[in-house]
Amino acid sequence: VGPKACAVAVFGTILPLAAGSLLTVAFGKPFLPDGLSVGTALAPTSVGIALRLLGEAKVLQEDFGQAIITAAFVDDILSLVLFNVLFSLTGDFNLMATVVNPIIGIAFMGIAMVAAVKFWPKAINEWILPRVPEDDLKVSHRDEVLFVIMMALLLIYATATHFLGTHLWGCFIAGMSFACVKPVHHPHHVWVKQTKRATSWMIRIFFAATVAFAIPVDRLLSFEAFWKGSLMGIGPCILTKVLCAPFMGNARFVIGWAMVGRAEFAYLIAQMAAAGDMIDSDTFSIVIWALLYATVFAPFCFRKVLDRYVARHCAGPRAAEGAADPGNEAADAQ
Repeated sequence: VGPKACAVAVFGTILPLAAGSLLTVAFGKPFLPDGLSVGTALAPTSVGIALRLLGEAKVLQEDFGQAIITAAFVDDILSLVLFNVLFSLTGDFNLMATVVNPIIGIAFMGIAMVAAVKFWPKAINEWILPRVPEDDLKVSHRDEVLFVIMMALLLIYATATHFLGTHLWGCFIAGMSFACVKPVHHPHHVWVKQTKRATSWMIRIFFAATVAFAIPVDRLLSFEAFWKGSLMGIGPCILTKVLCAPFMGNARFVIGWAMVGRAEFAYLIAQMAAAGDMIDSDTFSIVIWALLYATVFAPFCFRKVLDRYVARHCAGPRAAEGAADPGNEAADAQ
């Protein structure tokens, strides 16, 4: 699954980048910085809704489910690299900011990935938490220590990668560092429990104070922005992602539609490009329409494609497993 899923991520990043850039040029805008900005905004994938639907269908551990997770993970890394390269191109060319720092940042992320598998699980499960006494409190001392470690690592990684291009690299790999800590998903539970209320409100404030305020409503509602945005949304934004897994067999369209979803990061790139005068208000409106197409249609189309695939390819094996499980017969007899 791994190599093919990585190939899906590469295609899922390059195809929207190239198609979005070329279509922007076809609309009469220059490739740099307008075309590259649009392509970069269309490249990121958000599979949050897809993962929830996979979990509901109980197919997250299937090969295609793991392929979606892996492809989305690698896609995020590639998109973060593109994000850094794009905004390092503003102003005069700087070898350190444009070339050297991204290379160091990529190497840093590689080391952090190895540490996430080899170091942090052992350090937390075998060295740190066993030294903390157990208790029956609502928020245990061990959970408090784990949360402090997560927050400290977030600040350290984000600060380090801030000087290498963008703090978002550090935020991403800090969260990834606890994926192998046992019990599985417990660090995520601890983090959400402590930050859920703040996160839910800050996301609303973030959208209201950045993307929402930045949208030029008069341009967005113009017919020109609508038809160009529709073309950008159906082609470079949706179709390129749907077709990014042609070598994944029967699951190619399930994986493709899972990669279509977009979320905060894509809108943030578009907004920052507009704020940095890398795209004008007309192009910004086109990108917003394109992202809205993916945001609205991806969940519905993915659910339909997933249900059809599960019914055709997963129902038989599940029934066979159920029939072979003697526990089911005992449960039926009871």
